[in-house]
Amino acid sequence: MRLSRKDEHSITAMLSLAATDRYAAPISLTELSESLGISTSYLEHIFSGLRKHGLVEGLRGVGGGYRLARPATQISIADILHATHALTDEETLESTLATVDTRGLEAAHGWVELSRRIRDFLGELTLADFASTKPSSVWKQREDSVSNYIATMFPPHSGQLIGERERGRPAGRPYL
Repeated sequence: MRLSRKDEHSITAMLSLAATDRYAAPISLTELSESLGISTSYLEHIFSGLRKHGLVEGLRGVGGGYRLARPATQISIADILHATHALTDEETLESTLATVDTRGLEAAHGWVELSRRIRDFLGELTLADFASTKPSSVWKQREDSVSNYIATMFPPHSGQLIGERERGRPAGRPYL
């Protein structure tokens, strides 16, 4: 899975909203634009999708702006990525399997399973978790986590580059 700039900016903007009290004054897109270094027109585009998916609510008039539509504990990173169309839903994954010929079916099942695990992991990670994390608290690997699953696919290495090991050179020494 690769996140686009739009996905990253959407998550960052939502984190900015999560950092403020949901019942305080809303944050204007101009304020967000200045603090995040993202153009106001681009934020308008992003917030249009977030509003359609019920993640933010806009308040018009003087002192208007945006705030989270629900508490940050009830909005997952997966919710945001669904709004930006970065994550596919279950029906789309199942329809993908229906279009694959029998030779590629095993690989397609693997990709569908990986997509499910990523979606499940991101569905468990809320804005509140993400905003208030210290690196070890939320990112602690669970035994059934996607990152743990991926880590088992690749054996640990010694830290040396393969070519350097073959040449008998210590890792990190520059070639002259």
